[in-house]
Amino acid sequence: MGFNVDTPFSVIADWSWGEVCKYAREAAVFLDDYAAESLHWHGGCVLLYRAGAKSVKELSSFESGNPKDRRCLLIIGKPVDELAVAIVRDVLNNSNFRYCRFVAGCGFESYSVEKLENELCKIISAKYEDGTVDVMDIPISLTCLSPTLFLVPHLQNIPLLIENNYEVYVSKIAATLNNIFNHLNVKHDLYAVGPLSEAVTYHFSKIQKTLSTESSRLNVILIDRIVDMYAVTDFASSCPLDKMNMLLTRFPKTCSDIAVITEPLLQDLKYKSINDQLQVPMCLAPTLKPTPIVEWLLTKTEKNVLASIRTTLTEKRSGPIKKTISRITPQLLETLLDDEKCNSKESIDFKQQVLCICAALKSPNLSIIELAQNIGKLLLQNISMESDTDILTQVSQLFKTRKDRKLTVEILLCILVQLYSVVEEDFVISEEHQIDLENIVGEAFFEDLEYLPDYIINDLIGVGFSTLLGCQQAAEKFLFILKQIKLSRQNFIQYR
Repeated sequence: MGFNVDTPFSVIADWSWGEVCKYAREAAVFLDDYAAESLHWHGGCVLLYRAGAKSVKELSSFESGNPKDRRCLLIIGKPVDELAVAIVRDVLNNSNFRYCRFVAGCGFESYSVEKLENELCKIISAKYEDGTVDVMDIPISLTCLSPTLFLVPHLQNIPLLIENNYEVYVSKIAATLNNIFNHLNVKHDLYAVGPLSEAVTYHFSKIQKTLSTESSRLNVILIDRIVDMYAVTDFASSCPLDKMNMLLTRFPKTCSDIAVITEPLLQDLKYKSINDQLQVPMCLAPTLKPTPIVEWLLTKTEKNVLASIRTTLTEKRSGPIKKTISRITPQLLETLLDDEKCNSKESIDFKQQVLCICAALKSPNLSIIELAQNIGKLLLQNISMESDTDILTQVSQLFKTRKDRKLTVEILLCILVQLYSVVEEDFVISEEHQIDLENIVGEAFFEDLEYLPDYIINDLIGVGFSTLLGCQQAAEKFLFILKQIKLSRQNFIQYR
């Protein structure tokens, strides 16, 4: 299928998974986490089983096929590199496959198609003389939440500040962009904001291929995340989807979906035995067919989202709406969902998504988020009226009284990031106050260690460094990051 700049990315992703499914028949399928996240939004593993897959497993060195399986389908959702090939090599050595199909879902970084085919052929041919290996480039790395928004899951691991292996991250981003543009068959002009984006643009210029003069043209702006940290730490976000991500648990091993396990979607007794053994969370990703809800969550206000949901449910239940309601509550939506017409196969995805929204609106964390929102606003107002020392004293007091206010360390770190994202260059902390703040943050890390999110443990403190000294060093690292966040915006002064 030929794509162009006007092709919606959701169409590309759906077509790509349709192509992958053509090779799933009678095969043991192995996916990495990034390919699995894309599949999660484009039909789920049921798509592969319907296509005839014998099994669907994680692509891991500890997995293998059934001894009787002769076909395998390996799907990689990131640019193919040494680590991915090493894992694939382990899977093939541990199994008894005769026919191997390899889907490179995001192109190649340190491998070419020919080199990869030769390596895999050596493993297969050592067991079967007539064994075959096919390597295909199918763009399944795109994860489309709606027709207007796509994510690339493997890029979630790019650090905010890259101190080591800079070239590794740059080449990975450039290879990803190159793969997307090649499939779109577009010429492109890249514009960069920030040092990482500039490095990616330079590297990309060296690896891009020459396209025909008839290709469409696309302007792409790359922006370093560190340049706009305020947007991703703002508790007053007007985007309902952002709010849901703050309030609900992340769906396991994804960066793009939420999970709700407190309210079972199916109450039928025939599912009771399954529910007793396994909790299957509700989420926003549709299984059967797309719905407009995620697009609403991205483009509408919370009030308008609820009004649109109420209109849809009421029309499905009893026809056109006859009266307006000043306030739409989660309880009202749940009452509308109780209608039998909402239990049909065609409505099940819509119902699941609405229940996720209701769970967010009823979350006990909602009041905490609103408190954090008000604290952030107050501190920003005080910046122009009070001294730097007074602001830091207020922040320090928030850390000391966090448990009384039911504020987590994560929320307080976000408030600090917000402050440093907007302060002027003359906002300077004395060495004495910086040491005091580092000590307070370090003590908070140590005291709340068991409650900290995994990413704070992994990225700041480090696994196995959960001592008071390790937490103090993590606090020092965090203060350094805050300084870099403040400095990252200084380049914009010339445009005032």
